[in-house]
Amino acid sequence: MSTHEACAASLLNHDTLIEIFHACVELESESCASTLATESAPWVLGHVCQSWRRTVMSSPLLWTSIHVSLDNLDSAAQSRALFLLDLYLSRSASCPLSVSIHSSKAFQKSPSFLRPLLSASARWHRLEMDIPVSSYAAFSALTGFLDLLETLHVRLPHQNKTQAVHDFANLKDGVRLFRFCNNLKYLSLQDIPYPRDVFHLPWARLQDLSVYSSSTLVTNFTNLRALHGLRNLTSCSLECRSTMNARKPQNLTLPALRSMTLLSVEHDQDLGGIDVCRMGIVQMLSWLTLPALNHLRLYQSSGVQSEAENSSEDDLVDQIIQLIRRSHCETEGLQLQLYPSVNEAGMKSILDQILPSPERLTLAPHSAYRPYCDRISMSKLFRRVDT
Repeated sequence: MSTHEACAASLLNHDTLIEIFHACVELESESCASTLATESAPWVLGHVCQSWRRTVMSSPLLWTSIHVSLDNLDSAAQSRALFLLDLYLSRSASCPLSVSIHSSKAFQKSPSFLRPLLSASARWHRLEMDIPVSSYAAFSALTGFLDLLETLHVRLPHQNKTQAVHDFANLKDGVRLFRFCNNLKYLSLQDIPYPRDVFHLPWARLQDLSVYSSSTLVTNFTNLRALHGLRNLTSCSLECRSTMNARKPQNLTLPALRSMTLLSVEHDQDLGGIDVCRMGIVQMLSWLTLPALNHLRLYQSSGVQSEAENSSEDDLVDQIIQLIRRSHCETEGLQLQLYPSVNEAGMKSILDQILPSPERLTLAPHSAYRPYCDRISMSKLFRRVDT
């Protein structure tokens, strides 16, 4: 469009424009496009008409998400990035910021064009770091200046296990950048073995922890070490990778944990093709005691089961029952999302064992579980209950 007056949007009434504007903002809200890409929101929203441009310029919250990739930036691109970051910081006023920094290559000093963003670190509310672990030293000047930080996502962009081992071996005292982030509540980690040794932060204050990995360096044992002492943790999501030939660790109690999600890894080639989908979940369940548990969710891809897999399902059902009994958690209101990890027969066994009164059973299936739940009648689950 050459001018705002020539566009068709200028013919719409104000209320309609605002409604469309809000829809476009919601559509773009999940995007992780680089801040340097002006062909995405919020930049393009101001190109539609004058009304939208005024709204964009007077809406600080539209300028609070800053995504920066440090890969392949020449001097011209860095100058442009400095200009755009200044615009974001000025237009976002004093609003809390959501910041994402990505680099596939290690660097020793933070790029000069990031200085305005780093100077606004007191406004960082959410931070996503996708950089080599050796590069965290470049941000050491921010230590103690991340008071507002509440959500932290950390991922290591290693494509091979050897590089990851090398970087961790050269990490002397760990990453201390986040050790004074006393408002930190939500932490997400990906591909980080022994995170308590790598990152110094107020672990005991965490309320929500997620651990994911495509690396065999991260196992159930390393995850369990990360969970120790997290007495305020209320929600946890773990990708389970079975620890082979390891001594059984001491049972861990998480007194405040209400929601637990356990995800299985795919077939692990390092184990000679052994199916570890359920094995990892079974092992993790056997190590935990969760007295406040309200919601247990298991997730794995479904498929044709072998005889060995059927046996592992029996182990899984047994561990779920043992967990609930061991934890002495309140069964009334307990939510179990177990399909397809547990089939109909397994569900019947679990409910028969843990539910003191079938009259208190409530089935409220999610749409994803509808085909499964529609096949179940109360008479199949409990012989003593009529349909």
